[in-house]
Amino acid sequence: GVDSQRFKPDPQERRRGREMLGIADSVPLVFAAGRLVGKKGFEYLIDAAAGLTSQFPDLRVAIAGEGDLDAPLRARAQAAGVAERVQFLGAVPHHVVPTLLAAADIAVAPSVHDSAGNVDGLPNTVMEIMASGTPLVATTAGGIGEVATDGTTARLVPERDARALVSAIGELLREPARARVIGLQ
Repeated sequence: GVDSQRFKPDPQERRRGREMLGIADSVPLVFAAGRLVGKKGFEYLIDAAAGLTSQFPDLRVAIAGEGDLDAPLRARAQAAGVAERVQFLGAVPHHVVPTLLAAADIAVAPSVHDSAGNVDGLPNTVMEIMASGTPLVATTAGGIGEVATDGTTARLVPERDARALVSAIGELLREPARARVIGLQ
């Protein structure tokens, strides 16, 4: 289960999280968390960040986690021209994750079946995002589609589809009232 006393909408935690990240309240912030491994799909989030910069020139993406793909993901952000927009937070203590979720405008779980066919069953992060009230954009990989409903409790996109991530994230950033409704369902 998820500790609903820690993972909940909280304006004070939002301010604190944005201060921790050095990001003004007006800056669109997308957050993701997990091990930096293939089945998490973070490369598609980085590609989406590149696709969102023309619409949201101040956009920031914060990725919490560490793993074997740290250097390749940083290189991908550099090659895509978004290294200054994508902040790799490294290992973040679990007690800090609720603060970062509260700080985010959108949280993303771009999970995929990796090259060996591995996939998360149901990432804890998805449940924490939903409990936090932060609007979720995710794929239906593993069990995500069993707990999230597109357009109601999340925006769901196909695996490995950066353009779909751009569309879903952009839609929620342009329509904050709709995003709030989705986050609180």
